[in-house]
Amino acid sequence: MDSEKYWANELDRYSTEGLIRQVPSLKFIDATHCIDGKNNKLFVVCTNDYFGFRFHPEVIKAASMALGNAGVGAGGARSVIGSFSVLEELERELADFQRCDAALIFNTGYMANVGLISVLADSNGVIFSDEKNHASIIDGCRLSRAKIVVYPHRNVEYLKFLLEENKNFTMRFIATEGVFSMDGTIAPLPDLLDLAEKFDAHIILDNAHSLGVLGDHGYGTLEHFGITFNPRIIHVGTLSKVLGSFGGFVCGSKLLINFLRHHSRPFLCSTSLPESMLAASLKALRLLKSQQDSAHRLKHFSQIARDIFSKYEIAFPADFTGIFPLITGDENLTMQIFKKLYQSSIYLVAIRYPSVPRGSARLRLTVCSEYEESEWREALHTIAKAIKSVKT
Repeated sequence: MDSEKYWANELDRYSTEGLIRQVPSLKFIDATHCIDGKNNKLFVVCTNDYFGFRFHPEVIKAASMALGNAGVGAGGARSVIGSFSVLEELERELADFQRCDAALIFNTGYMANVGLISVLADSNGVIFSDEKNHASIIDGCRLSRAKIVVYPHRNVEYLKFLLEENKNFTMRFIATEGVFSMDGTIAPLPDLLDLAEKFDAHIILDNAHSLGVLGDHGYGTLEHFGITFNPRIIHVGTLSKVLGSFGGFVCGSKLLINFLRHHSRPFLCSTSLPESMLAASLKALRLLKSQQDSAHRLKHFSQIARDIFSKYEIAFPADFTGIFPLITGDENLTMQIFKKLYQSSIYLVAIRYPSVPRGSARLRLTVCSEYEESEWREALHTIAKAIKSVKT
């Protein structure tokens, strides 16, 4: 069959280009360590669980209690089976945490972006999307009936030109990540807000990697820039990064959330998250609001990485986030470094096309508050030496 021939040819091409993904079978024993299929213990330095909440005893207890009381699944879509009190409580607290009027839970952060962006506007709308936005934003744009205009990464001046060029549209949206997931850079939110005010636009702000990480209280990108609230900003977030659970959400005005309840198919047509995941997320959110030690440790470990990489003259983003993209460029070279580190009991995943553009392969290091400092320092030196040894 022609289709099977096409699939085989594509996989052969991927193999030649160093793009084949062989995902190892791993059993996590805590937030930063796992055992592989050969019983090797690995130090994991690419987790998105920034505070290790998925192993926090109070989070596990909350999930376990809900599991015992409510069962494994949800039984149907929320529009069919009804809502849960814990779900409504979580939405209220998420909205309050993001300084918004209301929130809506989706099954994943990916579905939150797709479910929001795909229905925001009709053909009278235009969405300006940063070229390095997450795939979920890109796919949401592709499903939208609005015109899509991609602008160069964080290029405010060129975005202004594009806004001027598209002033005839009645609805305008600027879509951006708060912290860009593959680059560790921060969106220039104050400048974007100035443009939004000038051109009467809304900002779609994906806070997946800034919630808990940016700002003294972990409120995210707005707090990082000293912005308390702005009604032009629509917040998108995930429950699966700093909260260590599963799911996504959109926060905004009551009007927007009510609109999504009636128009967003990923919300309307997906079985609801089980109560166990919702209870875990609610407990993690409350821990996030009450604990500052984890945020301080995260910043401390981030500074350690910056200091060590500077000594080895390894480039990293100027922005102070929890993501360090160690860009090598070449896919096969990146896999060599990954394998070298794996042999040293360090699990640092190689990011390649299509997750990033061709020729920009990287090792995506992330910071976790649960690292043991001496182990973290030793791993950073090993990583830096591996990169230097393979690239020279």
